[in-house]
Amino acid sequence: MEINHLNSLRLGFSTKEGERIQEVGLINFISNQLAAKNTLIEPEFIANSPKNLKQLNELKNKSEKGGKEQEKVAVDLLKLNFEFKAFIIERCFITENPLREKINLFFQNHFVSTLKSVKVPFWIYKHYESINTHALGNYKTLVKEMVYSNAMIKYLDNQQNKNGAVNENLARELLELFTLGEGNYSENDIKNTALSLAGLTFGLEKGQYKPALMDNSIKTVFGKSGNFKIDEVIDIIFEQKNTPYFLAEKVLKWFFYDQPNPELIKKYGDLLKENQFELKPFFQKIFVEECSKMTSGNQLKNPLIYLLQVHNDLNLLPNYKLMAFFLKNQMMDIYDQPNVKGWKGGRDWLTSQIYAERNMFIDFIIDGNLKYEKLLNKRLEKFDVDSIHFKPTLKLKNTTNARAILEELTQKLIFETDKELDDELNQLLKYDFDPKAENAEKVILKVYQFLAKTPEFQLI
Repeated sequence: MEINHLNSLRLGFSTKEGERIQEVGLINFISNQLAAKNTLIEPEFIANSPKNLKQLNELKNKSEKGGKEQEKVAVDLLKLNFEFKAFIIERCFITENPLREKINLFFQNHFVSTLKSVKVPFWIYKHYESINTHALGNYKTLVKEMVYSNAMIKYLDNQQNKNGAVNENLARELLELFTLGEGNYSENDIKNTALSLAGLTFGLEKGQYKPALMDNSIKTVFGKSGNFKIDEVIDIIFEQKNTPYFLAEKVLKWFFYDQPNPELIKKYGDLLKENQFELKPFFQKIFVEECSKMTSGNQLKNPLIYLLQVHNDLNLLPNYKLMAFFLKNQMMDIYDQPNVKGWKGGRDWLTSQIYAERNMFIDFIIDGNLKYEKLLNKRLEKFDVDSIHFKPTLKLKNTTNARAILEELTQKLIFETDKELDDELNQLLKYDFDPKAENAEKVILKVYQFLAKTPEFQLI
């Protein structure tokens, strides 16, 4: 794979940024992406949705118990969740700043909070808004914003955490999944962090403490004692040894390597610590240095990258709700991860079932399948998904002969070929292929279909 296309996949969701990277240079492209203002306008469906649990319950109670009206409210709430998933996918697809959206998605999977558990899409939107605002700021600030998120409080049950009835869920995940990693804290640290979180419950825009529910005892966390609130505990957590390395490892896994080298983890963890956890210089350095390496084939494509690459390569009109459905089937349900640990990634992205469904999907796009199309329409009819129809087209720079076509496709789509693969491609598109023939476009699409089903296409 040509390196600019490779870096477009690393820094975004498809190969479409390859030409821009080549034109402005890798360093400028990364700098421009990190400097760009990533605007976010609250969508109408969120603006008109319930803003808290009270409003949500009032909406449910208005409907006749057990009647059709109650069923309609339940379906409308499911539609609302589906709208939000489609909204996030659309941002990833149309953005001029794919690196920013990929960073946002990384942090959304780092600070997991799900629509299914939170039940208030507005709170999930505010969770995403906080990430979008702080993802290139200071990491400590971002952690504090996440802890105070109404969505996070609800997802990890901190509204149940009060003086005399402690709930440790948020405290445990703050240490294990957000900052330090398993084994870098004690049970006593969890207990006292939970005490510092007692009384933190839902607020208007974000969480707030209720004094009557707070624990005002002296807490000891990582050897320091005081009547701490969570902000002070987070300050102490960021003094601990493993905090920068934990984040560095997860960033390397998300963007570059399913199994990152320990030396790289230390190198970039040190950098993060030296910059007092400022994220922009950390990301700038890690992206420039790792994208300068032609180390392809070290990461399996996640389903979103696979999906958006196929749509961009084949110039497909996006159906964002259909995309959300596809991602759910590929185990990458947007804002509905399977558990608090988020999408694991790596080999989990390519089970035999996921691989088979990818191949079925590309076959459906290229060949069509009325039976499969009817099945999809039936399963999605309650979500107001538009008609499912694809018109794939490939826009190639050089279609003068078979050799030029194959070279362009393989350079863009897969990271390497061998003699066996080359022989198969030469059988699909023979040396005497006539690009002006009546069925020429269909034949070239068949080559794409073949390449998209190869193991190599599944890799970055």
